[in-house]
Amino acid sequence: METTQENQARKALEDSETRLRLAMKATGLGLWDFRRGEEIVGSNDEVARLLGYRPEEFAETRAAFVARLHPDDRERVRRCFRDYLDGRRDDYAIEFRMRTRDGHYRWFRSVGQIVERDPGGNASRVIGTYLDIDEQVRAMARLEELSARLLSVQEDERGRLARELHDELGQRLTAIKFNVHAIGRDPQAADVSRRVADCLTLLDDTLARVRERALDLRPTLLDDMGLGAALEWYCRRQEERADVCILLDGVDRLGALPDELVTNAYRLVQESVSNALRHSGCSTICVSLECQPDCLQIVVTDDGQGFDPAPDGSAGFGLMAMRERVALVGGRFSLGSVVGQGTRITAALPIEPGMQP
Repeated sequence: METTQENQARKALEDSETRLRLAMKATGLGLWDFRRGEEIVGSNDEVARLLGYRPEEFAETRAAFVARLHPDDRERVRRCFRDYLDGRRDDYAIEFRMRTRDGHYRWFRSVGQIVERDPGGNASRVIGTYLDIDEQVRAMARLEELSARLLSVQEDERGRLARELHDELGQRLTAIKFNVHAIGRDPQAADVSRRVADCLTLLDDTLARVRERALDLRPTLLDDMGLGAALEWYCRRQEERADVCILLDGVDRLGALPDELVTNAYRLVQESVSNALRHSGCSTICVSLECQPDCLQIVVTDDGQGFDPAPDGSAGFGLMAMRERVALVGGRFSLGSVVGQGTRITAALPIEPGMQP
């Protein structure tokens, strides 16, 4: 007959196990229990769910685990586990891909700990966990790709600016230098007035080009007059350059906004309009901004040729850069496009940094 003390101990153990199960479920951790020499590997219901199975139809074995591993990860995982069991490494912590029920591979992080040893001191039982890290790994891969493309774009932009400085500004400055030397050699020459006028014309052109390049990098209106004025200037300038109609709505109702939000909003509109002009073949672009209680919503649409967005959400560099810019400030980004019906880009930027809109 169970004593009161034994009853209390049993209940305490049951309560502890219940709390553990709840904690594992709440954190999304799958628990596995490996015993050396046994084919069956114990697992909790969360392992089945992580892999897309119903708990009642899932049974873990050593062979099934190895078969699920991605071919490129299989030997690395097996070697890591063997080295840990045999004492050639101090811990078992590794990231790898496993095939889920739908046939796709997802990234997991597995951590294990030896909990039992045989009389000879050899590891006989290991308990560990699985954590689904697929979204984090893919986000990091996208970030690395974006960083690489940004470096490439930076180099291209530096090359473009270097050529422009050499071919345009350099030639103008060289012509000014020749004129000044000629005037210096003979200040009383008959063509001094013409050379001076030529220098002034070249200086005016040079200053205009420098000012234009500076505005392309960051319009002074953004700091002096705010987001609305800067977008109005930018859209009118693009209309003249590309001979398209750009409709701008809502900029007169923006009010005061944080500097970081202003910069991000301007760059998003700039990139959206630039993408539409380069790729869509549109005749009209609509840009709309609306201040909501917790965010600034930006919608850019065009009546161009549209395209089929990639199923995995990937896209060209411009779209990926916009998506990452919005994600970095905790906002939302969506893209809709249909072939022959144009494209719609929507972004919601939180007004306070870190605020989820």
